Amino acid sequence: MARPWRVRYAGAKYHLTVRGNGRAAVFLEPGDYERFLEQLDAALEADGVVLYAYVLMPNHYHLFVETPAGNVNRFMQRLNTAYGMYFRFKHGRPGHCFQGRYGAKLVAGDRYILGLTRYIHLNPVKVKGLESSSLDSKRDVLRGPLRSSYRGYAGLAEPESRVDYRWLTIMGCRSDRGNRRAYRGFVESMLGKEDVLFL
Repeated sequence: MARPWRVRYAGAKYHLTVRGNGRAAVFLEPGDYERFLEQLDAALEADGVVLYAYVLMPNHYHLFVETPAGNVNRFMQRLNTAYGMYFRFKHGRPGHCFQGRYGAKLVAGDRYILGLTRYIHLNPVKVKGLESSSLDSKRDVLRGPLRSSYRGYAGLAEPESRVDYRWLTIMGCRSDRGNRRAYRGFVESMLGKEDVLFL
Protein backbone atom coordinates (compact mmCIF):
# COMPACT_ATOMS: atom_id res chain seq x y z
CA MET A 1 0.00 0.00 0.00
CA ALA A 2 1.31 3.47 -0.88
CA ARG A 3 2.36 5.78 1.92
CA PRO A 4 -0.01 8.69 2.57
CA TRP A 5 0.94 12.09 1.17
CA ARG A 6 2.38 14.67 3.53
CA VAL A 7 0.03 17.55 4.18
CA ARG A 8 1.84 20.57 2.75
CA TYR A 9 0.78 24.18 2.33
CA ALA A 10 2.33 27.62 2.58
CA GLY A 11 2.69 28.65 6.20
CA ALA A 12 2.25 25.14 7.64
CA LYS A 13 3.87 24.54 11.03
CA TYR A 14 5.28 21.13 11.89
CA HIS A 15 6.74 19.14 14.74
CA LEU A 16 9.40 17.16 12.89
CA THR A 17 11.08 14.09 14.37
CA VAL A 18 13.83 11.88 13.01
CA ARG A 19 15.65 9.01 14.68
CA GLY A 20 18.70 6.90 13.93
CA ASN A 21 18.36 3.69 11.98
CA GLY A 22 17.50 0.94 14.46
CA ARG A 23 17.52 3.64 17.17
CA ALA A 24 21.30 3.85 16.82
CA ALA A 25 23.13 7.05 17.73
CA VAL A 26 23.43 9.65 14.99
CA PHE A 27 25.64 12.03 17.00
CA LEU A 28 28.80 10.31 18.24
CA GLU A 29 31.00 13.27 19.11
CA PRO A 30 30.71 17.04 19.65
CA GLY A 31 31.73 17.72 16.06
CA ASP A 32 28.70 15.81 14.81
CA TYR A 33 26.31 18.16 16.62
CA GLU A 34 28.15 21.17 15.25
CA ARG A 35 28.07 19.80 11.71
CA PHE A 36 24.35 19.09 11.96
CA LEU A 37 23.66 22.65 13.14
CA GLU A 38 25.72 24.04 10.24
CA GLN A 39 23.70 21.96 7.80
CA LEU A 40 20.48 22.95 9.54
CA ASP A 41 21.40 26.62 9.07
CA ALA A 42 22.13 26.01 5.38
CA ALA A 43 18.83 24.17 4.85
CA LEU A 44 16.83 26.84 6.70
CA GLU A 45 18.31 29.52 4.46
CA ALA A 46 18.08 27.57 1.20
CA ASP A 47 14.44 26.61 1.70
CA GLY A 48 13.21 29.71 3.54
CA VAL A 49 12.09 27.67 6.56
CA VAL A 50 11.55 29.30 9.97
CA LEU A 51 12.89 27.44 13.02
CA TYR A 52 11.06 27.96 16.30
CA ALA A 53 12.60 25.29 18.55
CA TYR A 54 14.92 22.30 18.39
CA VAL A 55 16.69 19.65 20.43
CA LEU A 56 19.39 17.22 19.33
CA MET A 57 19.51 13.95 21.26
CA PRO A 58 22.16 11.24 20.74
CA ASN A 59 19.88 9.06 18.58
CA HIS A 60 17.18 11.46 17.35
CA TYR A 61 16.20 15.08 16.92
CA HIS A 62 13.10 17.28 17.12
CA LEU A 63 12.42 20.48 15.17
CA PHE A 64 9.48 22.88 15.35
CA VAL A 65 9.36 24.74 12.05
CA GLU A 66 7.16 26.78 9.74
CA THR A 67 7.35 26.42 5.95
CA PRO A 68 6.24 29.69 4.30
CA ALA A 69 6.75 28.07 0.88
CA GLY A 70 5.02 24.79 1.77
CA ASN A 71 8.22 22.83 1.10
CA VAL A 72 8.76 20.67 4.19
CA ASN A 73 9.70 17.66 2.04
CA ARG A 74 12.47 19.54 0.21
CA PHE A 75 13.81 20.99 3.45
CA MET A 76 13.96 17.62 5.20
CA GLN A 77 15.46 15.88 2.17
CA ARG A 78 18.19 18.53 2.00
CA LEU A 79 18.97 18.33 5.72
CA ASN A 80 18.87 14.56 6.21
CA THR A 81 20.74 13.78 2.98
CA ALA A 82 23.53 16.24 3.79
CA TYR A 83 23.96 15.04 7.35
CA GLY A 84 23.58 11.36 6.43
CA MET A 85 26.35 11.64 3.83
CA TYR A 86 28.61 13.39 6.33
CA PHE A 87 27.89 10.83 9.06
CA ARG A 88 28.53 7.78 6.86
CA PHE A 89 31.79 9.22 5.56
CA LYS A 90 33.03 10.53 8.91
CA HIS A 91 32.32 7.37 10.89
CA GLY A 92 32.63 4.72 8.17
CA ARG A 93 29.05 3.59 8.67
CA PRO A 94 27.42 1.94 5.63
CA GLY A 95 23.69 2.02 5.05
CA HIS A 96 21.09 4.46 6.23
CA CYS A 97 21.83 6.99 8.94
CA PHE A 98 18.16 7.67 9.72
CA GLN A 99 15.27 5.25 10.16
CA GLY A 100 12.36 5.42 7.72
CA ARG A 101 10.49 8.60 6.94
CA TYR A 102 10.68 11.59 9.21
CA GLY A 103 7.69 12.26 11.43
CA ALA A 104 5.73 15.43 10.60
CA LYS A 105 2.79 16.51 12.75
CA LEU A 106 0.92 19.68 11.89
CA VAL A 107 0.90 22.24 14.69
CA ALA A 108 -1.68 24.95 15.45
CA GLY A 109 -2.99 26.92 18.40
CA ASP A 110 -1.10 28.96 20.99
CA ARG A 111 -1.65 26.49 23.84
CA TYR A 112 -0.40 23.56 21.77
CA ILE A 113 2.58 25.55 20.46
CA LEU A 114 3.69 26.45 23.99
CA GLY A 115 3.24 22.84 25.09
CA LEU A 116 5.22 21.62 22.09
CA THR A 117 8.19 23.87 22.78
CA ARG A 118 8.15 22.68 26.41
CA TYR A 119 7.98 19.04 25.28
CA ILE A 120 10.91 19.55 22.89
CA HIS A 121 13.03 21.34 25.48
CA LEU A 122 12.35 18.76 28.22
CA ASN A 123 13.53 15.84 26.06
CA PRO A 124 17.04 15.73 27.62
CA VAL A 125 15.65 15.21 31.14
CA LYS A 126 12.95 12.68 30.19
CA VAL A 127 15.42 9.92 29.37
CA LYS A 128 16.21 6.63 31.09
CA GLY A 129 18.69 7.14 33.86
CA LEU A 130 17.28 10.45 35.01
CA GLU A 131 13.85 9.25 36.22
CA SER A 132 14.96 9.03 39.85
CA SER A 133 17.23 12.09 39.79
CA SER A 134 16.39 15.05 41.98
CA LEU A 135 14.65 18.09 40.54
CA ASP A 136 17.84 20.08 41.09
CA SER A 137 19.85 17.54 39.09
CA LYS A 138 17.32 17.62 36.27
CA ARG A 139 17.34 21.42 36.32
CA ASP A 140 21.15 21.41 36.07
CA VAL A 141 20.98 19.12 33.02
CA LEU A 142 18.28 21.24 31.39
CA ARG A 143 20.14 24.49 31.97
CA GLY A 144 23.49 23.02 30.92
CA PRO A 145 25.18 23.37 27.54
CA LEU A 146 22.76 21.14 25.67
CA ARG A 147 22.18 21.07 21.93
CA SER A 148 18.77 22.74 22.13
CA SER A 149 17.09 26.11 21.87
CA TYR A 150 16.12 26.11 25.57
CA ARG A 151 18.83 28.37 26.95
CA GLY A 152 17.97 31.11 24.47
CA TYR A 153 14.26 30.79 25.25
CA ALA A 154 14.82 30.83 29.00
CA GLY A 155 17.16 33.83 29.06
CA LEU A 156 20.14 31.70 30.15
CA ALA A 157 22.19 32.45 27.03
CA GLU A 158 22.18 34.89 24.15
CA PRO A 159 19.36 34.25 21.65
CA GLU A 160 20.46 32.18 18.66
CA SER A 161 20.21 33.75 15.23
CA ARG A 162 18.81 30.49 13.79
CA VAL A 163 15.78 30.54 16.14
CA ASP A 164 12.67 32.73 15.84
CA TYR A 165 11.40 33.41 19.38
CA ARG A 166 8.08 35.05 18.48
CA TRP A 167 6.04 32.56 20.56
CA LEU A 168 7.53 33.97 23.75
CA THR A 169 5.02 36.81 23.51
CA ILE A 170 2.30 34.30 24.40
CA MET A 171 3.69 34.41 27.96
CA GLY A 172 2.02 37.83 28.21
CA CYS A 173 4.70 39.81 30.05
CA ARG A 174 5.55 43.43 29.33
CA SER A 175 9.18 42.79 28.46
CA ASP A 176 11.21 40.22 26.58
CA ARG A 177 13.13 39.51 29.77
CA GLY A 178 9.89 38.89 31.65
CA ASN A 179 8.64 36.55 28.92
CA ARG A 180 11.86 34.53 29.08
CA ARG A 181 11.67 34.28 32.87
CA ALA A 182 8.02 33.21 32.66
CA TYR A 183 8.86 30.65 29.99
CA ARG A 184 11.64 29.23 32.15
CA GLY A 185 9.13 28.73 34.98
CA PHE A 186 6.61 27.23 32.56
CA VAL A 187 9.09 24.60 31.38
CA GLU A 188 10.80 23.84 34.67
CA SER A 189 7.48 23.38 36.46
CA MET A 190 7.21 20.07 34.56
CA LEU A 191 10.65 18.69 35.48
CA GLY A 192 9.13 16.15 37.86
CA LYS A 193 5.79 15.60 36.11
CA GLU A 194 4.39 14.03 32.97
CA ASP A 195 2.86 16.45 30.51
CA VAL A 196 -0.60 15.02 29.89
CA LEU A 197 -0.94 17.11 26.72
CA PHE A 198 1.84 15.05 25.10
CA LEU A 199 1.48 11.62 26.67
